[in-house]
Amino acid sequence: MPGSLIQRGLGNRDYQEVGPEYPFFVQVRQTEATPLLITTSRVYTTEKMTVPGIGTGAAYASGQAFGGKFAITVPKEGTISNVWFLDYDDEGIPKEIALFTRDFTATADKSAFSVSAGDLANSIGLVEIGTFYDFTATRLGAATPALWYNAPEGRIYCQVKTKGADNIAAGSIPQIVMVIA
Repeated sequence: MPGSLIQRGLGNRDYQEVGPEYPFFVQVRQTEATPLLITTSRVYTTEKMTVPGIGTGAAYASGQAFGGKFAITVPKEGTISNVWFLDYDDEGIPKEIALFTRDFTATADKSAFSVSAGDLANSIGLVEIGTFYDFTATRLGAATPALWYNAPEGRIYCQVKTKGADNIAAGSIPQIVMVIA
């Protein structure tokens, strides 16, 4: 359409018309000191990370480590804006995800979740997955933590704690995805 605003992302050969489906990803600001300042916002979505070490077919209790420790590759600095918990077992039980900028001593699966004082010093924070959207046979847990981090290794180390009595079926191990702004 003549006069329409179009954009093309870095490394993308196709142009997209800016609109509700494709919002403008460049912010234009004007100040007295700078007549026109253009900044870009980069959004990074991590790969789906399967929570390792979850015991299938065995009931968990609230407060226990839910699987083992894992690392998610991320930009070295950013803000975690969204976290999705893909609940393939359709349980919808709240979770807490402990996040660290350095490797830490994990709690054994199905043991009372615990973090040492030394590891706590490298904590980014905690993401609480308490809102679940029901899709009949699965659920999507969502959180919007707005946690800023600086991860020198380009990894965030994580472990999940359950807040209920999970009993995960084989083939239904959950996954986690993060959006970094």
